[in-house]
Amino acid sequence: MELLKRLCEIDGISGREDAVVELFVEELKDTADEVTTDAMKNITAVKYGTEGNSRPKVMIAGHIDEIGFLIYNIDKDGFASIVPVGGWSAASIYGHTVRVHTRKGEVLTGVVCAPPALTPEAAGKAIKLDKLFIDLGMTGDEVKEKVSRGDWVAMDSVYAEMGDCLVAKAFDDRIGVYIIAEAFKKYNNPNIDVYCVGTSQEEVGLRGSTVAAQAIKPDIGIAADITGAGDTPGFPATMKICDLGKGVAIKQQDASVICSPSLVNFIRDIAEEKKIDHQMEILVRGGTDTSSMQKFGGNTHATCLSIPTRNGHSPVAIIHKHDVEAAVELLVEFLNKAHLFSL
Repeated sequence: MELLKRLCEIDGISGREDAVVELFVEELKDTADEVTTDAMKNITAVKYGTEGNSRPKVMIAGHIDEIGFLIYNIDKDGFASIVPVGGWSAASIYGHTVRVHTRKGEVLTGVVCAPPALTPEAAGKAIKLDKLFIDLGMTGDEVKEKVSRGDWVAMDSVYAEMGDCLVAKAFDDRIGVYIIAEAFKKYNNPNIDVYCVGTSQEEVGLRGSTVAAQAIKPDIGIAADITGAGDTPGFPATMKICDLGKGVAIKQQDASVICSPSLVNFIRDIAEEKKIDHQMEILVRGGTDTSSMQKFGGNTHATCLSIPTRNGHSPVAIIHKHDVEAAVELLVEFLNKAHLFSL
């Protein structure tokens, strides 16, 4: 999974996805009939079919942005306050190193810190996001010479194998980008037109996919993203979403979308026929590009293939290799049969 490693090791928070766009273009330019980028940094690789005059349009989407921060204010001693870009838990990032990308083109290492807990009462309270700051290890004057308000910050985490699993900072949603890119290269169906879209700014409101869906107007939309798991100690069994290692999750519903039942069943039938390990996903919170394609595509059947994830919005998310392999296989099999789906 060398491509996945490269995708996770580069930085690209919402609105600053340029490095991911560049890698996506490089990876798919020889497979696609055309590759375009819009003003929001959505990147679209298209492969046109060759059979018939009215082929179904299939949009497969994975968002290229990751959650991060912006530098907010810098105090006289050089400590930088931050504002989140996307959803964070303060406890998940306290004490981690980060990369600060400056307007001048430097990339600086910093550490996420919080005010010390000087009393037992303070020690018992949860860390608050608005109390975090970055220590850059320099004097106030040195920091202000290099760093300015609006410079962006990404987590500084390694991509690594861990048993049968993988750990990295940006599986949300570079894993989805990996899945759609691999499927785009492997499928073979001249009866459909496929739009493989790396969407921007998903983490701040599904913004890129909203624009892309209106431009493409797909008949079918398949997102690839992460989902929760709930297979760890202390998680209520009645609220479990998925298990790591038991296969790709086919989304039925989340807080933003009720997926097309006919499309869900069509994909589920393929998984059963091909004996691809899969789970059925119902998520009570959150949302993905699935809802944008459904709401703004015009007349679109939509669902999502999800990867069960532990520690999802953190610097050390965990996924299972087998689930990724199953997702790629299922998406390829679907694309090869997509023209048979009744619109």
